[in-house]
Amino acid sequence: MATYITTADVDAILGAAWAADESKASAVLQANAYLTAMNLTGIDTQAMPDEALQAGAQLAKCAAAGRLYQQRTEGALESKSVKAGPVSSSKTYGAVDQNSAAAQPAEVQLALALLAAWRSNPFAFTVCRG
Repeated sequence: MATYITTADVDAILGAAWAADESKASAVLQANAYLTAMNLTGIDTQAMPDEALQAGAQLAKCAAAGRLYQQRTEGALESKSVKAGPVSSSKTYGAVDQNSAAAQPAEVQLALALLAAWRSNPFAFTVCRG
């Protein structure tokens, strides 16, 4: 696992009160694991860009609040019913895809936006013709 961010980095960016001292190490570990799993390309971990440091700090803050690896066991269902005289209709549907970026915590959405330039597409490949 790569080290993108340290506790000292997060303290410098967000201030020392971003999390309780006993949970900071775990939150930074989770943020580094999340960043490593993203397969970021072109980031030199020895000279981290400011955007990547900010993203790591936001992920650590989210992890400290217990929302970075939050598990959902059920989807959200909504139902609508309409009745006009003897005719009625009802519809049940999923409200929001829980795996979509919009369902992620605000800190994760910000981190993903900050890291857009370094995120790789796992389905893309380079074709060399020559």
